Amino acid sequence: MNRKNLFKRLVLSVFIIGASANGLSAQDITALRESDYTIPSWVSLKAAYNKLQSARQPYSINMVYNGDPATRMGFSWFTNLTDVRGEVRIVEKADAAAEDFSNAGTMVFKADVTDARLNYYSKKNGEEIGKTGIQIGDKKDYTAHKAVATGLKPATTYSFRVGSDGGWSEIGTFTTAKEGKNDFSFVYITDTQANTAEMFDISQKTVHRALNTVPGASFLLCNGDFVESSGKENSEWEWEQWFSTMQDCWLTMPIVPVQGNHDTSPNNNFSLHFNTDTTYNDMPGVVPTAMDGTVYSFVYGDALFLVVNYEDWKKEGYFSSLAEWMRKEVEKHPGTRWRIATYHKCMFTGSRSHQSDKDQVALREAMLPVFDELKIDLALQGHDHVYEVIGPVVNTSKTLVGDAIEEQIDMTGGVRENMTGKQGGVYNVANGTLYFLNNSAGRKKYEPRDEEEMKAEEPVHLVQDYWGLFSGKFGQTGEPTFSSVAVTNDAIDIVTYTVDGNGKESVFDSFKVVKKTNTGISGLAAGKVQIGVDDNKNIVVSGLSPDNVEIYDVAGVLCKKTGGVSLLDASSLPSGTYLVRVMAGGHTYTQKIIL
Repeated sequence: MNRKNLFKRLVLSVFIIGASANGLSAQDITALRESDYTIPSWVSLKAAYNKLQSARQPYSINMVYNGDPATRMGFSWFTNLTDVRGEVRIVEKADAAAEDFSNAGTMVFKADVTDARLNYYSKKNGEEIGKTGIQIGDKKDYTAHKAVATGLKPATTYSFRVGSDGGWSEIGTFTTAKEGKNDFSFVYITDTQANTAEMFDISQKTVHRALNTVPGASFLLCNGDFVESSGKENSEWEWEQWFSTMQDCWLTMPIVPVQGNHDTSPNNNFSLHFNTDTTYNDMPGVVPTAMDGTVYSFVYGDALFLVVNYEDWKKEGYFSSLAEWMRKEVEKHPGTRWRIATYHKCMFTGSRSHQSDKDQVALREAMLPVFDELKIDLALQGHDHVYEVIGPVVNTSKTLVGDAIEEQIDMTGGVRENMTGKQGGVYNVANGTLYFLNNSAGRKKYEPRDEEEMKAEEPVHLVQDYWGLFSGKFGQTGEPTFSSVAVTNDAIDIVTYTVDGNGKESVFDSFKVVKKTNTGISGLAAGKVQIGVDDNKNIVVSGLSPDNVEIYDVAGVLCKKTGGVSLLDASSLPSGTYLVRVMAGGHTYTQKIIL
């Protein structure tokens, strides 16, 4: 940049900052002469100026569960450095307006505040740094506000806003959980992990599509690595982007945040941003986590969620401390049907990047006996950026539970998208734990290992027949993903979608988790059903006699349907990707096919 252009840029920056500080309106931009600048740069200046907000305005606003989801909700947000304690105002109304928050029935909860001086950029934000002139190492001052709303009514919709006089957020809404063991659904994502505007655009498309696809979701669970820059090289700009590009989502959807290794920093950005329960670190004799609020639990419907932080695994006694906490949480809720553990670093994985990591060996040695003791049904993982369905695993022997899978489709294996050639399935977790990772919600991806590679690494990862644990689909889509998780007393149904560059979703895999205490799963034998396409563009079903066969396009529109035949002519359909559904004997089999 030459000196003349640099000078102009500095003049514009000083004008904007000065105007904002003095409370001038956007019309005061006429203090500069439009004729001195190109039309596109002048229009960009006016657009940027109109986005300026008061220093009192809240940002990075979110809701989390802090205790009972039926009666409590945790809120947190940032402002510029201030000595004014913000507050949450809540009214029992679904479509509140600003004037409703001054009524007599308004609930007011004052925030606790923490001042923080945080790195703004890291070296990984190089492209963005060039746009602003802010240097690596420059810090910004913030005040983190946290408040917990208590005494809420179950199954009730509320409106809220956060802030203080002179700076209120937009109005958000939330609905508290129902009392009792009711059905519910949630969205599961992991590893949004971005460090550029382009990468954050991918993540926000994934999240927006997820919430549109699962409109009844009670919450969104993010299994760690919200951002990329970590440690001393952390970047608050990345956290700003994570919240701002999806702020409309977080005004209506609670987040269940899980700490990832890229969320770890001495500045505690993760802990400052989320108002989760912090009582784990207050337990007598506990080996504490580095950041408060990274180990917590809650019950929703008929499921106990155990949010576990493995990032402090090197601390002496940490695993024992964590195990004791898990035991106490299970003892508090003995009647819940499902026990779901969610954490970042994988217990089992097939990625080339992390399968042989020392921390995963340590995790298995310490925590598999605990998972067995506490009868954990489902483990939701992150970190490894591949898609994998593993188990159910006998945790004490690291082997596959026998006779625990049915309704599975056999496909061509050995390809990047599906290394095992398995699709779908019903998994009985009565005698083991199902380990699941749904790839990543961002751009960053890892590659799956094949059986030979896993065998060669056995002296390092210490799992005999690791390949044999991959009982479901295992591979790399190359696209960001999200999962819909529907929980009932009878089953947990999981459907995973990929999202293309235009923000369009497509079903990648679906499976069901059940818990039947009888031996195995009665019904059709595993691995016998096949759905494919022949050279004449016929859909071919083998391994059963179908009651109905349906073909849907990627938009979910039914294209063709037939009953009682194993051959369906699809030659009239345009080339593209379709979803085939086969119904037989009360069971449903799904398969993505390409014509």
